[in-house]
Order: sequence, then structure tokens, then C-alpha cells
Amino acid sequence: MKAFSRKQVSLAVCVLALGAASGAVQAQGFPGFSAPESRELWTEASKTMVWRSGYGLCWHSAFGPPPGYGECNPAPVAQYVAPPVVVAPPPAPVIAPAPVIQPAPLPPRQTRG
Repeated sequence: MKAFSRKQVSLAVCVLALGAASGAVQAQGFPGFSAPESRELWTEASKTMVWRSGYGLCWHSAFGPPPGYGECNPAPVAQYVAPPVVVAPPPAPVIAPAPVIQPAPLPPRQTRG
């Protein structure tokens, strides 16, 4: 049985390393390996897609821009605020004029005579 030469072993290691690296690059969807149409469809569909759990709860991601308003993120609704009721101030109390007090007339003077 013939043993492998040192050159053959190093060549085999290099081929295995390159094969593993190319598989990892293709699994990531490296921009050079996939068609632009498929990438654009994925990004556009992910913006409008609603992710739900088995119980119907919405899932949100902490990455990327916040989701737009939709089924799981309803738009805020302004609350109705009634205008304040303006109450007229009570009329000022009417104060009766103070009575005019006049001194009593002096009794007639008696003359002597």
C-alpha cells in the first residue's frame, strides 16, 4: 500500500477547506450567488408579513426599522376631549343703599312772654 505524499495531503486539506467555505457562503445567500429578484422579493415580503405564534400572538423583531401600522400594530386613535363648560359667574349681589338718617327735628322753642 502506497502512502500519500506530503504534497497530496496539503492539497486535500486545501480542497476541503475551500469546499466548506464555499458552502457557508452559499448558505448565507451571499449577494453574488443569488438572483437580485429573489432578494428583493424576500425583503419586500418580510415588511408586510405578519409573524404569529401558534396561539395567534404577534411576533416582532428588535432589528431593523419599526413595523408600519397594520394588523398587529394598530394606528393610534386620538381621544375625544370635550370642550370645557364655561359657567357664567353668578351675578353680583345687589346691595340696598344705606338708609339716610336725618336728625329728628328739634321741638319748637317756647317763647316767654
